[in-house]
Amino acid sequence: MKIITCRALRELAGAVVDAVILTEDEGLVGVVTLLNGEQRVLGTVVGGEVRHFNSIDGVVSAMADSGVTKFQFDARNFISRGKRYSMQRKNTQVPLNFGSEELVMT
Repeated sequence: MKIITCRALRELAGAVVDAVILTEDEGLVGVVTLLNGEQRVLGTVVGGEVRHFNSIDGVVSAMADSGVTKFQFDARNFISRGKRYSMQRKNTQVPLNFGSEELVMT
């Protein structure tokens, strides 16, 4: 999937027909579908790599700042920072990565 920076997305915001926030092992990612059917993933300005967000606030802010204000989000494997910290305080096992059931922090 091709990378798109927030700046480039801002210029193409009117051409976005669908947007989703996905949960991956490395974090949350924003994916947009353009009028021509191409899918692009939000990427870093330097290095042109997929941009992984640590919080829902971060990815929503980046999408909204780029002009994309409606999107889908599947939260099945998502654990909020608040819940993660609460689990740590209670000394329960906390998954390290969003989508991984195997990696846990005790």
